[in-house]
Amino acid sequence: MKRTAFLLSVLITAALLLNVDSGMAQKKKNKGGKSGGMPEWISKPGIYEDVIVGAGIGEGLSEMKAKSQAEQSARKKIAEVIETNVKSLTTNFMEEASTTTDKGSSGAAQEYFQEITQTMTEVTLKNVKIEEYWPPKGEKVGKDKIKFYAKAVLKKADLEKAFKDQVANDAAQNKIKGVKLSADKALAALDKAIANWNKTGGAGEETETATDTGVKDTGIKDTGIKDTGFKDTGSKDLGGGQSSIQCGKDWIKSLPNMPKCDGYYQGLAGTPQSNNNSEDMKKVESEARSMIIRAIRSEITSKVTSVMEETTKGGATDYNETFSSVTESFSQETLKNLKVEFYTDKKAKKVYAYTEISIAEVNRQFAERLKKALNVAKTYYLAAKSAEASGDYYLALTQYLEGAKEIVIAELINKEPIEGDIDGSGKSVSVRATFDAQLKNLLGKMRVDIVSGDMQKGVKGEPLAAPLEAKLVYDKDGAAIPVKNANLASYSVAPTVVKADEAAKTDGGGVAKFTVHSVETVNPSGQNKVRIGLNVSDFEMFQQQLPGAVEKARLVFKDFTFTAKGSAITKIVILIFEENIGKEQPKSIVEDEIVKQLASNKFKVIDKSEVFRAVNREAAKAAAESSNDDIVANALKSVADVLVIGSVKAMESVGGSSNPYGGGSSNRVSAWASCSIRGIDLETGKIIATSSKEQVKGISVGSAEKAGIVALGNLSKEAAKEIFAGLSAALK
Repeated sequence: MKRTAFLLSVLITAALLLNVDSGMAQKKKNKGGKSGGMPEWISKPGIYEDVIVGAGIGEGLSEMKAKSQAEQSARKKIAEVIETNVKSLTTNFMEEASTTTDKGSSGAAQEYFQEITQTMTEVTLKNVKIEEYWPPKGEKVGKDKIKFYAKAVLKKADLEKAFKDQVANDAAQNKIKGVKLSADKALAALDKAIANWNKTGGAGEETETATDTGVKDTGIKDTGIKDTGFKDTGSKDLGGGQSSIQCGKDWIKSLPNMPKCDGYYQGLAGTPQSNNNSEDMKKVESEARSMIIRAIRSEITSKVTSVMEETTKGGATDYNETFSSVTESFSQETLKNLKVEFYTDKKAKKVYAYTEISIAEVNRQFAERLKKALNVAKTYYLAAKSAEASGDYYLALTQYLEGAKEIVIAELINKEPIEGDIDGSGKSVSVRATFDAQLKNLLGKMRVDIVSGDMQKGVKGEPLAAPLEAKLVYDKDGAAIPVKNANLASYSVAPTVVKADEAAKTDGGGVAKFTVHSVETVNPSGQNKVRIGLNVSDFEMFQQQLPGAVEKARLVFKDFTFTAKGSAITKIVILIFEENIGKEQPKSIVEDEIVKQLASNKFKVIDKSEVFRAVNREAAKAAAESSNDDIVANALKSVADVLVIGSVKAMESVGGSSNPYGGGSSNRVSAWASCSIRGIDLETGKIIATSSKEQVKGISVGSAEKAGIVALGNLSKEAAKEIFAGLSAALK
């Protein structure tokens, strides 16, 4: 009986173990998927069964900018994984081939790894695909920014094939130092090395963590709080970093408040408990980490801004946007070793997460990052070279620029130049100068061509009829190669101001479209320009550090032109018919004031003698009084662009010589003036300015005519001001 029970318990245990193994394997298969919240590829990138996954993060003022930075960051992560695994593959091959040098087998592996790494990175990065952005519509950061994660994927088979082809080729040509095997035996050793590498899953593979299993009760029952213990986020402590909660170890006693810890960056988050404990934990962990990321990012940005302002001439600049990819990358690296503690408060029905890191540790890691700037820059340099070789010129541009940023920051903060073998030539050179030269060369071969939308006719306050289509091309030996996935920007060329799409990405043919939604301000000359080109703000702040790149970046643009009526070229006809106490005025007071106002602001007013050659005076007067302007407007189209027409009358006020202020009679006389004036765009027929006044008072002594003159003078100032405002709004 005992034996039967024992066998039964063994079988049950085995079945449970098999179920656990099966579940774990299934999870590893689905590692790229989602479990209702943030995709697992963000928190657990690495090598899975058949792919290498890199997760990048980017922020920007526009969706395009944020996605571009996230994409660059993700490609960099892939490059790091490639380098690590090329080293692992090289070591396996050297061991299988029994290869040695005077430094031993490890020395041979290291020597060959240094030779092959650059080529391998260039070859394999060509096959990297951006598979997904998350969240689909981005995540709002602060008031103006948006954040995206990017998922970069490289097939594991692509890395294996590239490595095998390269090693086989080098072995056949006896290029691998210390290899004495025949080509066939070398290939056999290579196959075995790849097989061994596959068995181990590759370097940098993610492992399962406690987060997948839920929360355990540690027995704290008298307080009503459930202790979930510690959650290791998956990384070992690399280089002595903080690996446990220290300052705020009793943080639970401070809930729901943050424990006070001077000299630490802290993160505390809580959420109402749901039926999905795993998702609750992920949510609060993400929020707690985000608090620390924001603090680290702010500190690093402050340091970068400080040194940039010390050395850069010119006005204030927002360095946060320019260096966000660098600060974000560093922030994420810093959090690799961070521990997060979780607690579930049964009474409050809330799940909490707390984490911390000392400011001193962050500063130490940042100093270490600066020391490794050359290695980081090399990764970008290799990625850029690979992109350039494959014809992805804008990707190459962004990778060179990111590498340059790393070097610029390190040089400014460390106050010493960085030199090294950045291009694999074996020569130690100025790394910053090398990046500047590469950027200058790349930008110098780029130009913007006009596809369509040039030379349109515009109207102030309205959109342009057709979009502006620009094509970015790269001059390769005289052939114009379209530059895809490039971020172009639009700029109004002063004094013209338009509301247009601020940015657009080029398609596979290198074409980007910009819609001009409204013409806000036109050039008085009538000739207006909208510039389409590279976003020079990415380069401007490096005028001292990357002078060649900045010089060339400023030249990658094309101006689109459109005509629109400007005040200096718009011809205006003014026809005001004025009566004072029933008598027509030989010279209109109101018209004189309008002409004076317009002329002083450089509007062009047509002489009346020219006007009355085109239209009969009596017909014009009838139109002014009736508001039926069609006949006059059509007659004047060949003479002017705008017609200001209307009637003005001054009449004696009721009561004649009675005191207008009441209280008996007086020799003072009052009059009222009124007007109906409109400004008409003769091309469109639209009324673009109006002035309608009633009972503007004038008082004088002795006669109604004098009172009428005073009333007309008072009205003229108000009417001229309104007509000028309307014409200015339409024509300037």
